[in-house]
Amino acid sequence: MQRNRFTSIVSLAAIVVLAVAFFSVPNAAAKDVYNWRAQTYAVPGSVGYKALKTALEDLKAMTDGRIDVKLYGVGSLVGPFDQLDAVGKGIFECGFNAPAYYAGKDPAFAALFSLMNVWPDTTDVKIWAYYFGGLELARNLYDKYGVYYVGPALVGAEPIMSKKPLDTLDAFKGLKIRTAGGLTSALFTKLGASPVKLGGGDLYTGLDTGVVDAAEFVSLAENLDLGLHEVTEYVLFPSFHGQTATCDFTVNKKRWNKLPDDLKAVMESWIYELDARFDYQSRAESFKALQKMKEAGLKHIKLSDEDMAKARRMALEVANEWKGKSEMSGKIIDSILAYLRLSGSIE
Repeated sequence: MQRNRFTSIVSLAAIVVLAVAFFSVPNAAAKDVYNWRAQTYAVPGSVGYKALKTALEDLKAMTDGRIDVKLYGVGSLVGPFDQLDAVGKGIFECGFNAPAYYAGKDPAFAALFSLMNVWPDTTDVKIWAYYFGGLELARNLYDKYGVYYVGPALVGAEPIMSKKPLDTLDAFKGLKIRTAGGLTSALFTKLGASPVKLGGGDLYTGLDTGVVDAAEFVSLAENLDLGLHEVTEYVLFPSFHGQTATCDFTVNKKRWNKLPDDLKAVMESWIYELDARFDYQSRAESFKALQKMKEAGLKHIKLSDEDMAKARRMALEVANEWKGKSEMSGKIIDSILAYLRLSGSIE
């Protein structure tokens, strides 16, 4: 009798152990935490940095702490022009950057970043990306470098900060102007300017020491955050070169593939929040930034309607010329122009 009771107890204990093991394995898997690092183009404390940081905190909360991304500012881990390779090689897991920085690898990255003055508004970029094949083209482009393109985040019209008045297109002749490269460089060159590639962290010194006479860099708010109004006298806003610019949030492809499907779905929905924060917060802060710049003594200038129209024609010329620079560049630009014709933005 005692032996039967002992056998029953052992059997019951074994069942309990098996049950605990059975139910704990899925729960353990569900509790896996992905501690990642991300580098951004933005300087810590700037509106672009703060928008991304807040969005990443929201991502952590949305996943119950399962995706925890530590954010680093521009140049903290690698240079901004080396970020694509760093993410692809797994030096760090995530990146948020301007694709134009990678135009030396494939000119298509510059086309993805901005077609200058061809896009009417950020809304059109989003429609093209999500409903006219843009997302698939971007993912194909990044895939070659071991990187998964999660999605775009956009900022509205960019300014040009300068030491001389740029109130006509002719004023760009002989101008040394900072740019991210790509199509924007081609447009400035067509105007007779000399483009200089600099990362965001080098703009203040570049303007202060005369390396460049002018600089274009994302939103007015971030220009104010960098203190560029202290080393310039004029702000051209809105400018003809960038009605909108697209940044990317990317993940190392191997790390992405290891994510459970539910976390992939969360991130691909979360990108909409990042985009909204980046776009709307940048625009809101830029309204305030322009006022602060004017109060600090900067002169706010604009181009004439005639010059803006001329610049748009030149931008379309540059876009069509850029199509021949690579196979992917042609595919991306043809796709964008096809959408803009369909929407009636261009003929």
